[in-house]
Amino acid sequence: MSRARSQDFLRGVPGRQARVLNTAGLGVVVTTCAVIAAAVWVYPSSAEPDGMPISIDVPYVGPGVDSGTKVILRGGEVGVVTGLERMGADSVRMDLRLDPSQIAGLTDAFDVDFRPQNYFGSTAVNLVGKPGGSELAAHRTLDRTPTGDFTMSTMIEKGSLTVDGTLTDSMIAGLDEVVRYTDGLTPMIDAGLLFADRVAQTQQALPSELLGRVNDILAVFPAFNRQAIDSLTHIYNSTYNQRPDGSVGVDDPFMDETDAGLTLAAGQLFGQAGQLLKSHGEELTPVTEVVGELADVVPHLYDGGARPERLRDAVERLDTTFEGSGDGQRLNLRIVLDDLPALAAPLAYTGAAAPTGNGAGR
Repeated sequence: MSRARSQDFLRGVPGRQARVLNTAGLGVVVTTCAVIAAAVWVYPSSAEPDGMPISIDVPYVGPGVDSGTKVILRGGEVGVVTGLERMGADSVRMDLRLDPSQIAGLTDAFDVDFRPQNYFGSTAVNLVGKPGGSELAAHRTLDRTPTGDFTMSTMIEKGSLTVDGTLTDSMIAGLDEVVRYTDGLTPMIDAGLLFADRVAQTQQALPSELLGRVNDILAVFPAFNRQAIDSLTHIYNSTYNQRPDGSVGVDDPFMDETDAGLTLAAGQLFGQAGQLLKSHGEELTPVTEVVGELADVVPHLYDGGARPERLRDAVERLDTTFEGSGDGQRLNLRIVLDDLPALAAPLAYTGAAAPTGNGAGR
């Protein structure tokens, strides 16, 4: 028979001390069991996020899809990816949690694709609603084949493959030639822009006035088109486009005669003229020089030289230098001698009057 031991930190008789120890031990055991039960059953259910959990089995997922990836519908965020699990060699299960308040009207007939959520290229799972189907319920597993992978990574990869397959050496050489030709056209393009700018600065009329003028121009277009068509019709039905039997076509004998005439003119007429000019070059030189002298005077008549009125005045003065008489024409000639050093002293010695104004002694 065991004997109860007395505890120094408890008051009372040994029996009372034993009852207190048993009660404290039982309380510790009950508290531990309650904590374990809360950790295993109560806490997971209370810590579970709000929303409708569903699962989607797809053959693949886009680059960047992982736990925490956003789920969007019509461009707005409606949920999040809570987990990924490989179900086989060609199947991946995506666990989604959707916000019921944001997916009103979405049925289980939706499609799935992968695309950027924003301009930074963050990948998102996109849901595309479709008509029909039944109401979407929680904890359902749906099979879907993505309608496309439009993620930024996939677009960059496809772009790289396209560039790698198309930018061959011949393509690069062709682009280089295009750049060279475009650079050669730069002056013409600059001239066009400068011309357009000058027109814009010069044109001060209102658009209504310009449209009125355009309307006046367009008003005569129908008549112009009819006349142009009639002209083409007459040319088409002319004798030069008819055969001897009256059918429409090229008159080959007439064209042969014309060709023979042109050949004769080119060989006999112009050829002989060339031979003549070549063999009489010295005789023709004075004629060409006279024509050249006359032609050289023409630009000076307008470019800082004698204008038509001045030329007319000079002709009138030249005409007045001659006077008619019974024995022929007489020339009025006035010679200025006082400006010549060799004659200025003798004239002064003889007492000849100096000329006044612009006149001089005769």
